[in-house]
Amino acid sequence: MTTAPVTGEGRGARRQVWVVTLAVLSAFVLALNLGNATAAHAEYPGPNPPQAPADCNRPWVILSAYGTSESTDDGHPYGTVGVNDTYIRALTNALSDAHVPAGDITVRNLYYPASAVDWPSWLPGNWGPDDYWTSMGKGRDRLVQEVGFYASCPNRPTLILLGYSQGAQVVKNAIAQGAIQGNQRNSDEIGAIVNVGDASRSNAQIGMEQDGQMVTLNPDYTDGTASVSRGGLMQRLDVPGVFAGFIGDGRYFDVCRTDDLVCDEQAVPGSDEWKNRWLQDFADSAIGDNAPHVMYRDNGIAQSPGDKADADRVAARTAQRAVTAAVAQRNVVHPPPDTPEQVWATNVNVRATPSTSARIVTVIPAPTTVYVKCQKHAESVTYGGITNDAWSYLPQQQGWISNIFLKGPAWMPGVPECP
Repeated sequence: MTTAPVTGEGRGARRQVWVVTLAVLSAFVLALNLGNATAAHAEYPGPNPPQAPADCNRPWVILSAYGTSESTDDGHPYGTVGVNDTYIRALTNALSDAHVPAGDITVRNLYYPASAVDWPSWLPGNWGPDDYWTSMGKGRDRLVQEVGFYASCPNRPTLILLGYSQGAQVVKNAIAQGAIQGNQRNSDEIGAIVNVGDASRSNAQIGMEQDGQMVTLNPDYTDGTASVSRGGLMQRLDVPGVFAGFIGDGRYFDVCRTDDLVCDEQAVPGSDEWKNRWLQDFADSAIGDNAPHVMYRDNGIAQSPGDKADADRVAARTAQRAVTAAVAQRNVVHPPPDTPEQVWATNVNVRATPSTSARIVTVIPAPTTVYVKCQKHAESVTYGGITNDAWSYLPQQQGWISNIFLKGPAWMPGVPECP
């Protein structure tokens, strides 16, 4: 569908028609879903089965904000479309790999309308209760409250925030509030953020794509490039610096396909170009079992096995980075009782196992203090004419460093041997 530009004296009338058309379309969107859910929810969606009240009982909390018109049921407790469900499973698996017991993890849905139209109660259908911006605002405010609640817990649980579609915009807007980004106790509470198909994505934020925190995918799931002139369909909002990080130490992770116009729209929200192309772009991107906007899941009915495998791989990769950041952030709030040691070199690789051929978990860019849990004899490393076979485990980085890069003797006194 194409429409001539809105110009001259007809602009006001044309905008009225556009608003009416958008309202009508939004009703259909709620039926088809900004994510293709099987059923719309009445009033507030509310998790089904109901959630117990939030508590401080567990040290890890995954808080999930699902997309527009998604509801929950016994079979799909984290959103019927499966994107939230896919990433929650990826996050719990990554936490397990980080030696977090399943009994230490709580998964909760954010209680917010997730709707797109103020649907009158006297009309058939449960396509409300709020217009998109009211719904998003309620979700934003609710999430700020949730973060404040957990930050007030004596045990300071670590939060991982997960958002999809409108839910991702809710998360982005919540962390931009002064009550979170401007409040250290509240911002420290958030170990990591994962947003998928974010309707408020800002491709123009320097540093996010360059260090891999903002992942842009081609339709075949290979890594693509984010055009700085594109971004969210509903809003363009930068990630607050406290979460964006610098040189790979951020806590915000984002996934968007280049053909998903909910998170990679060309026209600027609110512009005449955007108004003229919004309906078509949304329909092309978000409606249908194989629409780009829902292809981040690994459990879609109409998806090919290859698409499911690729979506699962991307989710696992993203979750691993997010959990690594969350563990490091938890160690900031709950400093581990480990031995401080000094790294003397630059660009030192921290590896998954004590071997130079093992996967690089992270890189320590400059001399700094690290915390060592234990050490062991493993592969010999030679550097600067010195050879050493001792390696130390760094719990904050979740990896191993050769003792050759630590100040002091080859085998550090006072540090226990790893079992």
